[in-house]
Parts: sequence; C-alpha cells; structure tokens
Amino acid sequence: MNGLLAIGYWLLATGSETPLSHRNGPGALRAAVGVRAGVGKAALLFLLVVVIGMSPTPPALAQETVEVAAPAAIPGLAVVENAATAEFPNGISFALEAETEDPVANVELMYRAPGLETLSVELPAFERGTTDLDIDHSIDLRSGEMPPGIDIFYYWRITEADGDVIETPEQTLAWVDDRYDWVPLEGPNVTVYAYDVDPAFHQEILDSAERTVTNLSESYGAELEQRVRVWAYTDKEHLYGALAPNSEPWIAGAAYPGLHVLMAVLPPGDLGEVQRVVPHEVSHQVLHQATDNPFNSPPQWLDEGLATYWQEAGRDRFYSYALDLAAAGEIPPLRTLNGTFPYDRDGATAAYALSLTAVMYILDAWGDEGMAKLLATFDEGVTYEDAVQQGLGISFDELDRQWREDLMADAQQLGAGATRFGDDGGGSPWGAIGDGFAMASGSILLGLAVLIAVVAGVISSIRSRRSSELDEEGGVAGVVWREWPEGLEAPGLQKSAGRS
Repeated sequence: MNGLLAIGYWLLATGSETPLSHRNGPGALRAAVGVRAGVGKAALLFLLVVVIGMSPTPPALAQETVEVAAPAAIPGLAVVENAATAEFPNGISFALEAETEDPVANVELMYRAPGLETLSVELPAFERGTTDLDIDHSIDLRSGEMPPGIDIFYYWRITEADGDVIETPEQTLAWVDDRYDWVPLEGPNVTVYAYDVDPAFHQEILDSAERTVTNLSESYGAELEQRVRVWAYTDKEHLYGALAPNSEPWIAGAAYPGLHVLMAVLPPGDLGEVQRVVPHEVSHQVLHQATDNPFNSPPQWLDEGLATYWQEAGRDRFYSYALDLAAAGEIPPLRTLNGTFPYDRDGATAAYALSLTAVMYILDAWGDEGMAKLLATFDEGVTYEDAVQQGLGISFDELDRQWREDLMADAQQLGAGATRFGDDGGGSPWGAIGDGFAMASGSILLGLAVLIAVVAGVISSIRSRRSSELDEEGGVAGVVWREWPEGLEAPGLQKSAGRS
C-alpha cells in the first residue's frame, strides 16, 4: 500500500505535542497524458505515487524563476521567451512567446513532480491558427496538489495544423516555501534544509538520517536510488503555512516517500524529536524505494515495524505495551495488520506495538539475512504469502503462529513493563502525551483519518443532542453547535505531560 504518502505512523510512544501526518501528495492530477513511461502504484486513501526513473535530484535548489530559450535546433520553432515563476503558496506562472512556421492547432503545458512519470496537462488559451504564440498561464497549487520542497519539471507541446508536434526541452523549477532562508546541508544520500538553527543541530538531523540509510543498506541491502530531502521547520505554526488549506491544526509534519521528500517540525535543540522522527521517516523512504514495483508493496506491519525498530528513541514503550497485550491474550492474527491499521487510539497503538515485535521476531529467528531476503521478494511484486514463503521458508500462517507463541513466552518470562532497547524506559505508549495523538508518516497516510474520525464522532454526538434538545423557539438547550464541548480537549492540541 505504498503510494504517495502513507501509513500514518502514530508516534504515541513519544512525547510529541503534535502529530506528524502525511498529506497524500500530489493530489488529483488535472489530466493524465495518455503515454506513461511506467506503471504507477495504487495509492490508498488520499493519493498515488508512481515509480520514478530519473537521476537523483541535486541538493541545490533550482531558481524560483526559470527562463531558458529553446535551442535554435528545434525545427519550425523560434522561442523568444520560455519562463516559469514560482509564487508560493499560490502557484506557478508560465509564459511562452514563440513563433512557428505553420499554424498552431493546439498548445499543451506538461508538468510533473520528480516522483511521477504520469504528467499533468494544462490547456492554455491561445488563438487557434496563429503562428505567433504569446501565452501567459498560471496553475493554482493552493490545494496541495504539489507539496513544497520539490522540483517541478515542465515543457510545452505544440501541435501544428498539419499534425506536426514540437516540444520544448524539459526544464526544472523549484517549488519551495520561500518564507524562510533555507540552508542546505548535504550528505551522501540526504539533504537537510533548515533555517534559524545551530549548525551542530543541523548536523545532528543529517547524521540521524544518514545513519538510518547506512543501517538499512548494511543490514538488508535496501538502497536509496533517489536522494531524499528533509525540510526541518522550527515551529508548528511555520509548518502550517506550507500545508494545504484547512489542514488540521495537530499536524506536525508531512512525508511523501514517492516524491523523496518529508517535512517535519524539529524544534532547535530537541534531539529526542530528531531521534524519533527522522529515522522512522527515512526508513519509510528507503523501504519505498527498495521495494517499489507496480504490483504490491510490503505489508503495513513490516513497513511500520521496521521504521519503529530503527528509531533511536521511543521504542521501549511500544515493546512494553506489546508484552501487556500478549499477557492479556490480545494478540490478533498477523494478517490483520497487513493493511490499514485501526482508526482508534488503542487499536492503532496496538498495531504499531505488535508490528514492532513481529519484526523483532523475524530478526531474532532469521537474522539480517532473512530480513534482507524477505524484503527482496517484495521488489518482485509477489503476494504476502509468497513473500514469506520465499523469504523465510515457511508459510505466512506458520510465521503468525511462531511469532504469537514467542511473544506470549516473552510476556510470561519478562513480565509487565519489561524493556528491550533502553531508549525510553518503557511504560504506556501514550503515558507521556495524555490523550494526544502524534503521527509520523510512511506510505499511506491514515493518521489524519483517525483524528478526523475522532472529531467526527464528537460532532455526531453534538448534532444528536442538538436535534433532540431544540426548544420550541428553535434554541439549543445545553451544547451549542460549532462550540467544542466544555471539558473535552481537541485532539492533538493539548500539550504532553513530558518528552521522551
């Protein structure tokens, strides 16, 4: 279920004040061009993302305004101006002034994000039959179709009356949040963009990301093919200006594995937040690229379990909670964690905790080589059952049975509150954050949907009371519609009791 942004990772085990969520990026494309260079994957929930076959995106940003004349070698086309100007957060303005030898029948503006092979197409206004083109055309990106922090590739396609087609060279424009003076820090695989941060903290973010890439590569042979960009915001209010309108106020980040980019709130000096969020999110980026294929993707428990396993903080709370569940006999079949995780807090927390222990069991029983072989099978697009059989040499049902028995044995031997990693002292996954939610993202963003479901339940309750308590004059006795119920805190808005 990898697609554009992805699995809502509940960092319930951490002390984050706000959730890190995926906005399934580039939203509905305006129109898909008939020819594609490859087959795209299904993207669950909000969006899609497809395989990219381009060279790595360079860390240096393209200019906010690009103007390059087409080479004179293009037959039948003389370009006077070919420009694009980014106007964040509204969109991009394109201009084309050119002369053709034959009358023009159609003009198309083609563009795409770096993680997409499917193109979006715009049909700008022009005078049909003219040989002199003077076009100004803007695309509106305020809906979040293209998240900031990426390069956008574009070109013009001109069809003449005799059927001849002329295309200008593809050009690149940086679509970035230009409200801040971003400073790039480049590593071998990751570039971290930050502002108003100490260079040492900036380096910590990059080091955490690069360690994760190295660990996954050395342990399982999972390689990054495309450079990943990390945009580190110092404050959640700053991030809100980069998100699509009407984004929920508890969102603390957005990740797009298919576009090789993620945004996160990393307060300066907060190393605990770096250790939790960065390895988890980078793990999703690596796994997406290492297993990307048109037919299938790793099950949710494997994707989220690995991402949680490679965190540098916040794991013991999940592990302790999994032991508690096992002691209570509350271990669901592993295949129930293949897809969408539960929407409620307890269900989502249990899903992440159990996913972590499933990954731990595979590593304990088969080692890094077994995990590497299992991951390699998903690159071939096989079913979950075939992947486990080919990668581990046993059936999926047998893996499920062995994992459950091992987890219950650990629960009996170690008891409640036991730890394994020594990175946060164990305890309740949500003990440090009260009733708040925290999300990080992987492949298919579900976190936001969870919170929406919670709020929707409250609203539904209020509506019911409103309908039943209307007095004869149409007034409302008790709760007033659109007012948040007294004594009930809005999800994700309350501050945590402490930090990991």
